[in-house]
Amino acid sequence: MAGRKIVPLDSVGTGASGGAFLYVFPCAYEDYAKLGISKEPFARLSAFAPRYFEFFDLERGWLVRADAVREARQWETRLHRHLRAHAAPPPLLVPRRAAGHTEWLRGAQTALEAARDDFIQQGFTVHASLRTWARERLFAERWRLATMEQAAVAKWGAIEFWPWQVERTPLAAVRDSLDACRALEVEISGVVSAALRDWHRRSSLLPP
Repeated sequence: MAGRKIVPLDSVGTGASGGAFLYVFPCAYEDYAKLGISKEPFARLSAFAPRYFEFFDLERGWLVRADAVREARQWETRLHRHLRAHAAPPPLLVPRRAAGHTEWLRGAQTALEAARDDFIQQGFTVHASLRTWARERLFAERWRLATMEQAAVAKWGAIEFWPWQVERTPLAAVRDSLDACRALEVEISGVVSAALRDWHRRSSLLPP
């Protein structure tokens, strides 16, 4: 996997011009993993599962940044060829709109960890904990929660009248966004209203 040295992830945004990420998203409760590339891997993470912080094992996931999409594509193609025997259909819970249906692997975790270690040994900078990385991304974008709250109030009225059981309703997306912050320990008290925080305490699916 020789090539140009990758710049540290902390110094670039996910939308850096010309760059792309190779990512590995292992599922938490099955021996599945998603291997792919993206310029916006955080958006991909949530596209595969609204409750990505539960669906994926963020501690075992990793990503590495390439200077160009072409470079990341070469890495991806090489790994998929090497792991062809592990190709599998996507888990049933992954929405079809998320695409990437040919990029799932089963039983490949050991080989993927070896690939990660190979990148590290050759001098590339690997972000080896998606939990830490996702927390940083979520913290940087927490201002979006205020926009989300304003839009939700405009559409569904005062928060005090929202139901607490919101499964299979549009409000589930609000709950999941707030649960993500809680799961990844991103403070929201200075971002959203006390009313929304109170509603979240009642509607959250996370243990107390």
